[in-house]
Amino acid sequence: MEKILNHEEIDTLREAAARRKKQPPKEQGRDHAAAACNFRSAGTLTQEHAQLIRSLHDTFARSLTNSLGAYLRGTFEVAVVSVEQIAYSNFLEHTPDQNFVCSVALHPLEALAAVEIDLPLALPVVDMLLGGTGNPVSAVREVTDIEEEVLGSVVQLICRELEVTWGGVLKLEFSFARRLRQSQLIRLMSPKEKVLSVSLEIRTAEVHGMLKLTFPAVVTNVLLKSLDEQAAYCTHTGGPSDNHHFRDLLEQCCFHAELLLPEAAVPARKLMHLKVGEVLEFPFKATLPIPFKVENQILFLAHPVAFGDRRAAEIYTKAATRQPLKEESN
Repeated sequence: MEKILNHEEIDTLREAAARRKKQPPKEQGRDHAAAACNFRSAGTLTQEHAQLIRSLHDTFARSLTNSLGAYLRGTFEVAVVSVEQIAYSNFLEHTPDQNFVCSVALHPLEALAAVEIDLPLALPVVDMLLGGTGNPVSAVREVTDIEEEVLGSVVQLICRELEVTWGGVLKLEFSFARRLRQSQLIRLMSPKEKVLSVSLEIRTAEVHGMLKLTFPAVVTNVLLKSLDEQAAYCTHTGGPSDNHHFRDLLEQCCFHAELLLPEAAVPARKLMHLKVGEVLEFPFKATLPIPFKVENQILFLAHPVAFGDRRAAEIYTKAATRQPLKEESN
């Protein structure tokens, strides 16, 4: 049954509603202070980010040094020169027309990066791959179709090393796409886009040049997010401080080390007539380095020396293989 309000009850409800309107709204979340957010700064490369990316590509440089040396059968040295965030138009202004530039597809982001190799470096690399010595070129010229195919294999090698190096931070598939002419390079990214530029120097015995890696903003943002998450995880789990503590403990441990001549055959007649004070000659040269073992692992080659009233080992070089010492022919 419906209730009918009289005039007094209606006036009371109106007054209560008016009082509620005059009261200020309840403040919620007083403990959370509001902070200004600049969306334009999203994805901006900070000094800390630059150091993390440089450290990442220092690892890439070491891996590329070994892989290039094995692939081209020569001596190479790769080092990171700079890590910076620039406008893509700035990258275009400093890219010579004759340099070898190609695009690299990044999956699953469906993005394209650019790889640039200085032509004075690219041409000797092609010469080495074709069986030459890789001497400096007298004049810079445009690469031929065959040379372009050869350089494509070098870029594929660079892509494999990038994929392995980045794999610890960000799972991406790097694949060589195609050679880019200047007109195609302009359309690769927006001129105003902020790109990540990593410059590396490649040196051989005869030549040197630059290798530049340019990544679009979408890749930069994902990479920075992954680096931040990894840094936060390392901080939460102890990170570098735990590694230093573990190293300090490890340095206090003792390992069995020995510097011994290899086994040698000695005639029985020499042993039978051996007397105190006599010198027993072994079939080894005194100047020949001896393997220095740590826990039965050959780490160095060394010479036996005296240090005060103690015997010691003077390190000669690192041991590359476990080859036994050659016996002196009679």
